[in-house]
Order: sequence, then C-alpha cells, then structure tokens
Amino acid sequence: MQRSITALVIALVAGGVASAQGAAPYTPSENPFQGDYALTLGRPVALHVEVAGIRLDSITLRTPAEVKAGEPVRCDVVVAGHNAGERKAELTVVLLLEDRDVKALERVALEPFKVKSGKDFSESQQIDVGADALAAASRVYVFVQVD
Repeated sequence: MQRSITALVIALVAGGVASAQGAAPYTPSENPFQGDYALTLGRPVALHVEVAGIRLDSITLRTPAEVKAGEPVRCDVVVAGHNAGERKAELTVVLLLEDRDVKALERVALEPFKVKSGKDFSESQQIDVGADALAAASRVYVFVQVD
C-alpha cells in the first residue's frame, strides 16, 4: 500500500512539473528545415520545430473569399514563431503546394525576412498563387533556411 501511494505521489508531482513547463519541447531540426504537411487553406499548419535557435510554430496560407478560376489570387502567408537564439536571424521560406497525390502544383517563395533575438514574430507577406493550384492543393512542402 505504501508503495502504491508513493508511486501515485511521484506520478502527480511529475505531471505537475510537466504542466508547469508548458507544451512539449520543439523538435530540433537540421538547417535548412524541410517537411511535408497536410494543408487546409486558411488554417495554420503546425510545425513546432526548432531550427538554429528559431522556433517555428506555424505557417498559414489565407485566401480571399472570392477566387476566379484561371487567375492569380493574392494570398497572405503568415509565418509565426520565436527567435530563441542570441542573434538576429534571416529566414528564407519556400512553400511547394501539392495535390493529394503529392504532385507539385506551384512553388511559392516569400521574400527573406529578419527576426530579432528573443522575440516572437509573425511575418505576413502577400503573394500571388494560381487559382487552379489553390483549388487542388491539399499538401504543402515547407522549406525554411535560417541565416
């Protein structure tokens, strides 16, 4: 009985410590980071990786309500995260939109941007994407280089 109570107390203390520390740690990744994810337009793609001190939380591709077939669509791409490093860093982000068969539809490159040390960031850039690529996109291949 004493062992059961001790085990329960240890489990509760360990659970409390884990809760106090917040969410699970970021997954370390090589620089450049590359990953393939499911995509739903307008919803954040959760990355939760750390590349060279940069914690990448999510990338979101937002489209306007009205999209005309065959025309370029002005979209917002938002990259969110935190620079946990000790210096300013520059990020280069490229997205490859893919269909459900992982066939490449369109390459989308953001302008490189800088993030300050010790700060959260939410970089938003407007890009043109073909309406047909947006309609067929269900996956995104993400490439992030940290300099």
